Amino acid sequence: MVLCESHVADAATRNDQSATLPAKPGTLIGPTRAKSVSFLVSLRSAARPTCLYQWADSAQLSVQWSVGQRWASISGPPRNVDRTLHLSIDDYRTPNGKVVFAADHSAPAPSLTCGEVSGVGSIRSSVPPTNFDVRPGGATSGDLLRAYDALPLKQSGFEGQGETVVLLESEGGYLQGDLTKFDADEHLPDPPNLLPESTNDGFEGETTMDIETVHEIAPQAHLVFLNVPESTTTSTPDLFAQAFNEIGQKWPGAIVSVSLGVCETFFNSSDLIALNSAIASVEAKGGTVFAASGDTGGLDCTPDDEYGQPPANSFVGVEIPASLPAVTGVGGTSLTTDASGNYVGETTWSEPLLSQGSGGGVSQVLERPAWQTGVGTGGQADTNNGREVPDVSADADPTTGNFLITKGGESTGGGTSLATPIWAGFTALIDQYLASSHDPPVAFFNAILYQLADSSAPYAPFHDITVGGNDLYLATPGYDMVTGLGSPNVYNLARDLKAGGA
Repeated sequence: MVLCESHVADAATRNDQSATLPAKPGTLIGPTRAKSVSFLVSLRSAARPTCLYQWADSAQLSVQWSVGQRWASISGPPRNVDRTLHLSIDDYRTPNGKVVFAADHSAPAPSLTCGEVSGVGSIRSSVPPTNFDVRPGGATSGDLLRAYDALPLKQSGFEGQGETVVLLESEGGYLQGDLTKFDADEHLPDPPNLLPESTNDGFEGETTMDIETVHEIAPQAHLVFLNVPESTTTSTPDLFAQAFNEIGQKWPGAIVSVSLGVCETFFNSSDLIALNSAIASVEAKGGTVFAASGDTGGLDCTPDDEYGQPPANSFVGVEIPASLPAVTGVGGTSLTTDASGNYVGETTWSEPLLSQGSGGGVSQVLERPAWQTGVGTGGQADTNNGREVPDVSADADPTTGNFLITKGGESTGGGTSLATPIWAGFTALIDQYLASSHDPPVAFFNAILYQLADSSAPYAPFHDITVGGNDLYLATPGYDMVTGLGSPNVYNLARDLKAGGA
């Protein structure tokens, strides 16, 4: 069965919710000493922004723009930005002693750009994304292929051949010895077909979990390790946008797994529109983008120094990139199997006493896309017609997660950062299955997922999770803001997507 794809080029935003900058990041020091700053602007069309180039040249600033993009990156000396946008970019000392810069107010679209610019993004140092790390736990070795019914694909020879999965990481690498030991223990091809596009510097459990999880599911897929480190000169949305631009150019048609997130209200609507456009460009080339919904049970705007404290109303929120309409946000479940590894059932993953659990909720900034419809969407829990997160889910419970090797020892994967590469790995199998019949790849997934859930698909594509909740919302029949549409029945989903069914 073939479903019509509906794509989202721009994110619809609520201007009243997204026009103000967040609180200043710390104690004012004085005018910034940064030699250069970089930020995003959103564009009204994908045509070459000729006037923007002219304006930037006159202001002694640089423009980075790619053909077909509805965003651009602006960079240059802070004094030039101050002068042309009538700002004051200052340095601040954060509570942990770090020096960062931030503009004193939001910048309007430059008047001399012929209306090409629809908005200017936030001008401030990048914020370290939350890295949803590996949780400690027992060395359980769950068979994800069996539990989520992907074995029929593997038994037919589909192991990700010809597919590429990009693992977008931050601040850390992996140990080759871990991958070798994992492959030996799991009887997988070694070494994995892995391209370290970024310098493999240091160790990060998240990176290791992503690589091992996708390799376990799609052992023949080509994996790309792409690191997006924190920057002292570039805003976080600009860093993400540049990374997605690189992905679209180097690996068209790739599946992208992002286990990183930042509270969406930290940035303004221009940032979100530009970043959503950058991701949509990846999907226009046949790619699919998944992002973790967060691990704080719906309180995913909790400041780093407030974890473990009694929650405040300001802690409630969802994260980018998972909340962007172009992204398929992935929540977390607790998976139960029988002794043979067969699926028995799932509940939501939630540990409120530990301030952990599947992230999810209603965007305060982004409007609900037209395709986000069906049983469970909207209603009393969402009276403001916001974008709801997540879209789907998979195992995220550290007590039921998959077997891993990290720093030479056995551990268990967990968090929505496990659920995200699970979906990415399964999508590699599905794309290969579709290609075998000359069908197009999944590409932008959200409209298809909701259409399948809201129709009588030939095969049941999801496990609907109806037990549990996070700190704010309950799991319900149909869609809910803890587990989305549910977890995948991979073989059924693949057959639903194939032209003519099985």
